[in-house]
Amino acid sequence: MNRIAFRPRAGFWISLLLAAAGAAAIVLLPWEIVGAPVLSAMFFGGLAAGLILWDSPAEERRFVIRLFVVALVVRLLAALLIRWATGGGDSHTPSDAVSYDRAAWVLARNWQSPATPPEGLGPLFFIADDFYPRLLAGLYFVLGHSPVAAVVLNTVLGASSVYIVYRLGTILFGPVTARWAGWLAAFYTGFWWWEMLLLKDTLFLFLILLFFLSLHRLWNRLALPDRSAADWLRAAVWGALLLLIFSLAGEIREYVPVLLLAAAALLPVAVFLRSGRSWRWVLVAGAAAVVAVIFWRQILTRELVPVSVDPQSMLFQITELPVTKNVGTFLRWVLGHPPAFLQYMALASFTSALAPYAWILPGTVPEVTQFEPGMIAFPGMWMWYALIPFSVFGAVQAVRRSKGEAWPVVFFAAAAFLLFAFFIPRESRHRDIVMPFALLLAAEGLVFSRRWWLLGLMVWIPLTGFVAWKWHSLVPILLAAGLAAAGILVWRIRVIRRRKPLLVKER
Repeated sequence: MNRIAFRPRAGFWISLLLAAAGAAAIVLLPWEIVGAPVLSAMFFGGLAAGLILWDSPAEERRFVIRLFVVALVVRLLAALLIRWATGGGDSHTPSDAVSYDRAAWVLARNWQSPATPPEGLGPLFFIADDFYPRLLAGLYFVLGHSPVAAVVLNTVLGASSVYIVYRLGTILFGPVTARWAGWLAAFYTGFWWWEMLLLKDTLFLFLILLFFLSLHRLWNRLALPDRSAADWLRAAVWGALLLLIFSLAGEIREYVPVLLLAAAALLPVAVFLRSGRSWRWVLVAGAAAVVAVIFWRQILTRELVPVSVDPQSMLFQITELPVTKNVGTFLRWVLGHPPAFLQYMALASFTSALAPYAWILPGTVPEVTQFEPGMIAFPGMWMWYALIPFSVFGAVQAVRRSKGEAWPVVFFAAAAFLLFAFFIPRESRHRDIVMPFALLLAAEGLVFSRRWWLLGLMVWIPLTGFVAWKWHSLVPILLAAGLAAAGILVWRIRVIRRRKPLLVKER
């Protein structure tokens, strides 16, 4: 039976019609009805699917729609599961999410009466100017107070981020790595948890990924030998997106714009150095030195946030915490305490790479007696534990195979992870901002570092032993052994099936 051909234009117009139907429902129907989240999914999902189809080549559109739909469905199902498990109240919801929701609703009501000042915010007034609560306020202004519809928006943004991870993979590494990266991002449960809450993490993760997609799209357009008017128009669109996202980046963290600017600057520098001529290296190093000298005073006086470590944590008890009043004070502390700095960075990086600890499940330790919503993220952490060595392998392969064009991605992932590990170690919520890049590099390592797979044992064996020690049980070791045996069995079956046609042909 012949498969029905996928018609790209038809899919694009169907997506736009779906979005238009959702928009019409928003305008015409009362949003107090139960169907509000369904209609939100129609509008936001249809709009996202249409943009994805517009951005994708015709031969890829069947796959990208399948990837987007699967990613969206699993996120919506996870949201329903969490809502059912927690009863839909605020008792299990982080205080940040409750604050954003309340601030957005107060703003939306005050927008309906412009002459009235934004009263009712109280201590939440400091977040009123944040971009995310204003986005939620715009949604509530149209829909009424519908947090579930806002969650639907978050899940659509999350599924769209999965597509961008795939697209970055095709640009930098090729279709094989891109498909691995897309599916890893779709099923990494750490993303689902934050996408089910009214937190800005999902939006800004999407914007950061869109920044790198815009950067590479713009660069590839400008690098064309013969550019048409359409190429210049697309380059202008990607450039405008780049500037818009950069202007919003400061609301994520104050140092994120610096990281994005440094990452963007690495792309032309890497291409410039690609020839390997020594004078180019000297020129780049000299230019960097001149810039550092010019801005050195501003760099030294730049304020830094204090290190946030729980006084009850092992990290606080066994190492000295850095002094971070400003860059100058911090550098003086590092030069005066180099062993303490190295010890702190080693411990902070280790604990941040493993956070959140997946063994904090109900009944595993006396302090944890009930289900907590955040535990939905822990299965994803087990996947991350398995992929840690491949992210390292993938970083090496990424720079080598992309001929330097992957440097912005590698630099941003490494720098952001080290900053999060330094200032807020073990904080999985902020660390997950760089996880798409880590999964992208892990996919590259899985595909092109198979002969190094045994080196993964250097990570997996001690990690499994550490988990067993924390758990006071041999269950993790037995579980790891069972999974390894199942993996070997599946691999042997695939090898035998591949050899069978050859044996038949020889006979």
